[in-house]
Amino acid sequence: MKILPDALLFDKGKWEGIFSKELKMKKLTAIVLAVMSLFYLVTEAEAQLIRRPSAPTNVQASDGTYIDKVEVTWTASPGATSYTVYRAANRWGTKTTLGTTSAITYDDTTALAGTIYYYYVKAANANGTSNFSVYDTGSRGTSPTDGIPSPPTNVQASDGTYIDKVEVTWTASPGATSYTVYRAANRWVTKTALGTTSGTTYDDTTALPVKIYYYYVKASNANGTSNFSAYDAGWWKPPKGRGSPEFRAIGGVSMGAYGAMNIGLGRPDFFNTIASLGGPLDMAYLLKFIEVDMLGDYDNPNLYPNRDTLIDMLKDLTISFGNPVYYNPLSTYYPPGINAQNARVPTTLHNFIDRLNPDGSLPVITYGDPGPGDWVEVLLARDDNANQTRNRGEPILRQFQEPFTDNNLNGIFEPGLGETYSDTGLDGVPNTGDYGENDGVFTYNPNHNHYFAEDPLNRVETLPLTALQNLNLYIDAGTEDEFQFGIHADNFVDTLNGRGLIFRVENGFPENFPNVSHFNEKRGYVRYPGGHVGVDKENIGWSFEQAKQGVEGAIVVANRFTTLFAFTSDHFLGGDFGTDPYELYRYPSEIGVATFNSPSLNRRMKFGIYLPPGYSRSSTNYYPVLYLLLGYNMSVEGMANSWMKAALDGLILAGQMQKMIIVIPDGLNYNTNNGHFFVNQIDQERGDRFKDYFFDLVTFIDTSYKTK
Repeated sequence: MKILPDALLFDKGKWEGIFSKELKMKKLTAIVLAVMSLFYLVTEAEAQLIRRPSAPTNVQASDGTYIDKVEVTWTASPGATSYTVYRAANRWGTKTTLGTTSAITYDDTTALAGTIYYYYVKAANANGTSNFSVYDTGSRGTSPTDGIPSPPTNVQASDGTYIDKVEVTWTASPGATSYTVYRAANRWVTKTALGTTSGTTYDDTTALPVKIYYYYVKASNANGTSNFSAYDAGWWKPPKGRGSPEFRAIGGVSMGAYGAMNIGLGRPDFFNTIASLGGPLDMAYLLKFIEVDMLGDYDNPNLYPNRDTLIDMLKDLTISFGNPVYYNPLSTYYPPGINAQNARVPTTLHNFIDRLNPDGSLPVITYGDPGPGDWVEVLLARDDNANQTRNRGEPILRQFQEPFTDNNLNGIFEPGLGETYSDTGLDGVPNTGDYGENDGVFTYNPNHNHYFAEDPLNRVETLPLTALQNLNLYIDAGTEDEFQFGIHADNFVDTLNGRGLIFRVENGFPENFPNVSHFNEKRGYVRYPGGHVGVDKENIGWSFEQAKQGVEGAIVVANRFTTLFAFTSDHFLGGDFGTDPYELYRYPSEIGVATFNSPSLNRRMKFGIYLPPGYSRSSTNYYPVLYLLLGYNMSVEGMANSWMKAALDGLILAGQMQKMIIVIPDGLNYNTNNGHFFVNQIDQERGDRFKDYFFDLVTFIDTSYKTK
């Protein structure tokens, strides 16, 4: 008998399916609720983090400024309502809470005098607290009652700047009379005292090369000694090269020929060889050339060099050595009565006494040449027609020296030949009381002393004979040189011959390009038929390219430079001669223009450099070096180019020259963009210390390249 309807009868399979679906729904609902809860919690946490302020920035703690506190300041954090200041004895020590403030400054009055602390700040608001700020060190100054100086601040140790030391500097501590410098191998070991000084700089010459040290300084006086300063790390690096004088040569052309001979003879222990291609080697004769040949025949200059070039050179000589034409006690550059205000405008000087204007009745003027706006600045002209313009035939006033009888018409006073002078002063007019009048001696413009102080001929007259005997000297000059440098060279060689130092003299090059002339002798002199080379930005590399095509003038240039290279190479002992196509391909030579920082000029200066084939092949190969100084207005780029590279590679490949480094200093004054003669110029307003710059470059090359 059926008690229940069929619909209610238990179907086991059917009910299990219903219960399984319900269970799955409950599990899914639970998972969804869990995910939603987690999402809410994360979102709420992120919201809390977003509202928490960031760490304060620009934390600054005073360094001994106050004797009763350390003042800590910082930049406000957006949204912050308070700040907590922390202090630690060092960067790794425990940070101790000092106090909380709503301001952006806090005074730590609990700091000990003279002790350096590390300060941190946290920002806070209702949503939380930031991380620690970046620290800053600070210290409380010593009070007048205890008198102990505060630790030095701003300690700086040089990082590879020098090749033989670490330089340590610091800011003086008020009241300190001495400072002791300490060094440690790292920040956690014992600090060793290096030495004591009364200054604010110390050179550590005992540091090992390339090793980093940590330097500290203490300040002292009669009342006691401060705590350690904050440290600074420093190190030095040894030079890459050796820089031996027996493998260093200097040569040049034109102005650079003068620079090479003047620098080389000034430091005969610094160079093995000096080579001079057609430059001023006799400053007395150079002054004669300016007075007689340039200014005495002012309206009839040669086609080359033209008057514009000669005036530019005179101005640059004036910057370098002083005005050779006039003596002005107020300026080594301007003539008497002229200054920066009136030199470049039409200016008339009245009652100007000169042997060409003995009563001062004619006006004397500044003038422009070649155009009215091209102011000469360093010369004065007599204005015969009083039109404030120099016209053809109006003479340039010259006050080089007192008048004398020039019996041999060479423009040089020679009392040994019976020449006499008039003791009338530089203006040449008696009873004017000008400089040198009635002093009982022959008087010349005092600026000439600067020329004679940098005179190659004077150097070979006065150097010890042993110093000259050790030098290899090569000179050339054209028999038709427009600057008469052939006479300079003759005077120079004659002077050395007179001291027993004999030159091999050749009238013309023994070999003609592409052949190369060689000299086994220690001293050689070539008088070649031709004129001057080295003005108007002469491109020596291009000249070599033209010489290959048979251009006559270019062959002269090629002969001159190949002989210089060969003479220099032949007088370096030993040497690596020759190369091969594989080396030229795999380890090719390099040539180009680079820059370095000159400490003497406090600026970056460019230079050219040639590295021979195989230079990069080994780190243990070292090479002799030739410093090649350029002529007046010649550019570094005109020497350091692909044509010159090809010529030098060819000389090495043919075995005519050993592998060597060639360095080409910049010969242009950055103030005028004209030649600087490689001297420390007298006029520091328009010039600079270019001789010191040259030696800066030598130091840089020995430091950075594999010099032998």
